[in-house]
Amino acid sequence: MIQRLNIFVLLISLALPFGARSQTRQISLDEALQLADENNLTTRSAEAREAAARGAYRMTNSVFLPGVSVSHTGISTNDPLSSFGFKLKQEIVGQADFDPARLNDPDDIEHFNTKLEVQQPLLNMDGIYARKAARNQYEAMSLQSNRVKQNIRYEVKKAYYMLELARSSVQVLEQSVKVAEEALKLTRESEKQGFVKQADVLEAAVRLDERQNQLREANNQLQTANEFLAHLLGLDLGTTIETVDSLIQPPAQFFVENQSANLENRSDLKAYQKQIEAGENMLKSEKMKFIPRVNAFGSYEWNDSKLLGTAANNYMVGATLSWNLFSGYKNIGSAQQASARLDEARTNYQDYLSQSHIQFNRSKRNLELSFQQIQTSKLAKEQAEESFRIRTDRYKQGLEKTTDLLISEALASQKKLQYIQSIYNYKQATFEMELLLEQDINE
Repeated sequence: MIQRLNIFVLLISLALPFGARSQTRQISLDEALQLADENNLTTRSAEAREAAARGAYRMTNSVFLPGVSVSHTGISTNDPLSSFGFKLKQEIVGQADFDPARLNDPDDIEHFNTKLEVQQPLLNMDGIYARKAARNQYEAMSLQSNRVKQNIRYEVKKAYYMLELARSSVQVLEQSVKVAEEALKLTRESEKQGFVKQADVLEAAVRLDERQNQLREANNQLQTANEFLAHLLGLDLGTTIETVDSLIQPPAQFFVENQSANLENRSDLKAYQKQIEAGENMLKSEKMKFIPRVNAFGSYEWNDSKLLGTAANNYMVGATLSWNLFSGYKNIGSAQQASARLDEARTNYQDYLSQSHIQFNRSKRNLELSFQQIQTSKLAKEQAEESFRIRTDRYKQGLEKTTDLLISEALASQKKLQYIQSIYNYKQATFEMELLLEQDINE
């Protein structure tokens, strides 16, 4: 009895992980978008790059803020020059220290120095423009991060309804398999009664096998769509997601006005503009290297023969003006390089803007075409369903062949799937237009 109980407990413990992996979760589209904002790995990576750019910008505060350092140094030496100098710093020089014998061959001396040093930039024009360029780069990275989030929202919307599309396809094909199974069953009964031939039974069996293969493929697509959406939302890939918002509902047509001129206000295009500004400031920074720099400095020292002693002290303040007149063509070459990169950034912006206009116009046409295809596929679906209904009634009366019934059913299923696909295509076109305009579209 105890052995059986142990076996039962073992089986339960082994089954628990698998049960945990196959959890089911109902998620609305709004909840999916919220999860993606919080958990998506691509979004996190973009936020990390933005944080790095913010850190790089903060480093440029050194152009204005002082640098402060503290050091403590301990030395033991009998070097004649250093020994006399350390005695001066410790303020312990006496008359006997000027004895030539002691000057030339001094005793060992220990010296401990504590130093507080401050360096204050006063005028560094190249650093000021480099700081502006760093700020532009940070702003560009922030805009790019926002664009990445917009792209992820677009992918989540597509994946969400792709999962709904795959599940609807499975449901349609499951019904198609049931019809094929029933037809095969009736055909076999008719064969026993001598009403049909063996060839009709084989053809019905082939039709059933075809429907089952289509159903297997649809289930595979459903699993793939489920895993991809779970990946986008940062969920465990074993989570079964049940969509709450239905795909199968006639959408309203959305008319896009000529808003292509507003594309320049989109975050990715603004990022290009910020990169151009960064290039302009970097070019100015390189040119400012040809003018002098002015910096101030100051230090305060404590000197003693004991560790951390403060018996003697002194200070020093001053300012330096430095002017790098010629650096082997380095500064000139750097300015030329910055100018070329600025030209490249401007060219890339114009090219990207032109491509964005093309993409917008294509998406606008695709949106209108997708809506028209919904109307066409809806009429085709209704016609095919009515034809299948009529053939089903005639089949029950013995007026239709099994083959004709299965062909009619296959056509009805195909048209229904095409109708569902057309709705998904329209939603996808709508989501693409939302991405291009960076605004939500209420259908």
